[in-house]
Amino acid sequence: MNYIRELKDILTSDYSNTRRKQQKLDDLARNSYPTRIHPNSQGTFDLLKRKVKDKIKQLEEKLVNASGADQKDLEARLKELKDAQKEFKKIEESSTMYSLSIDKYPRFEYFGENNEGTVYYDGTLRFLINELKHVFQFETGKLEFLEIGNVPLPGLTYDIYDELATYKRQYAFDGMLKLNISLSEDDISTGLKKVGTGNKNLGTVELKKMKDIKVAVIIKISDSFVKEGLYQRISQKELNIYSSAKDVFNANKQNRFERIKNISLGSAEKKKPYLEYIKVYIKQKPIIYAKY
Repeated sequence: MNYIRELKDILTSDYSNTRRKQQKLDDLARNSYPTRIHPNSQGTFDLLKRKVKDKIKQLEEKLVNASGADQKDLEARLKELKDAQKEFKKIEESSTMYSLSIDKYPRFEYFGENNEGTVYYDGTLRFLINELKHVFQFETGKLEFLEIGNVPLPGLTYDIYDELATYKRQYAFDGMLKLNISLSEDDISTGLKKVGTGNKNLGTVELKKMKDIKVAVIIKISDSFVKEGLYQRISQKELNIYSSAKDVFNANKQNRFERIKNISLGSAEKKKPYLEYIKVYIKQKPIIYAKY
């Protein structure tokens, strides 16, 4: 396809109305960029898709001779990875342009003004597949984004179950999760007594079964065993944009309220879905972005 030539033809052609011309331009754009993954990121995205396909084949071969707990775990991993394939397609067909970028702090950010999202990952596919789960959650209304001072932040529907889902997805791909977790003072004291101060594994946990990946573990994930868990301050109640405004606000009131108090939470009709609040509020000040 000669993109420039076709574009020129459309712009100079005498279509009967501007709507027809715009349709032609839209068609050309879709054909030129068949997915909504940024061209610079498409190669990495395609690599992940191939690796997931290969992993599914490997697990299906293992499943043939598996039984008991191993069989259940393999089945759970296969379901996760097949779900991932469906979600990749949803992301590729999105109205949002997504880019992949390497950074030491894995995260997903959405910039509403440009309708663009960026997935930051540490360069490994395990973290990429983890963060892409958040992209799918955004695409399907499991979470929304706030923009405060031009800084995008996961919104009020971001909850511990969103993180639980990402770590299950990562486990399905890798077959093992090694996590740093925060410890209580008693846990630290007991650990030091058992193994001494030279133990490098203090505050780490290895999960080797899908059934062991639970909220009680995820909530403890931390950069260090002496620091607060990374997800202590997000909602411990499962939420989405269709939850009632009352549930959404109450779930965030204690831990995140100070950070988001400028959103004027009291103006919402609490019994209505949070989505209805978003629709109204966006018109007043575009600080809340959601897919719906």
